[in-house]
Amino acid sequence: MLMFLLLLGAVTCDVFGQVSFKLGLSGRKPSPASEAAGGAMGFVRGLAASPWIGVGIAIYAIEFVLWFAALSLGPLSLAVAFAAFSYCGVVLASRAFLNEHVSASQWRATCVIAIGVALVCWPHAR
Repeated sequence: MLMFLLLLGAVTCDVFGQVSFKLGLSGRKPSPASEAAGGAMGFVRGLAASPWIGVGIAIYAIEFVLWFAALSLGPLSLAVAFAAFSYCGVVLASRAFLNEHVSASQWRATCVIAIGVALVCWPHAR
């Protein structure tokens, strides 16, 4: 059971880390001239200046620790299957926090993924 709690924490961190990264990039629309002038370093400086990018990196650091702790307790094949819940969480969070449009086919695919993960992981959760 501890492994699944650690995996749930890692998935949650992955989802909120992705949302943080998206928030850190939102509204950042450099002009072609500034992109050419700053190049890759200008892009990296812009990322470094965003507090949301920093939050996302911190969340990913926590996820890294939770993921390794979960891997120390169970099989990789089970952990990676459970990690597919990240896709489901990102779809939900994109809709809820970023007001992104999610098509009916995306909702159906998200449900299929969730059912698949449940089928793979459920026998091991008892």
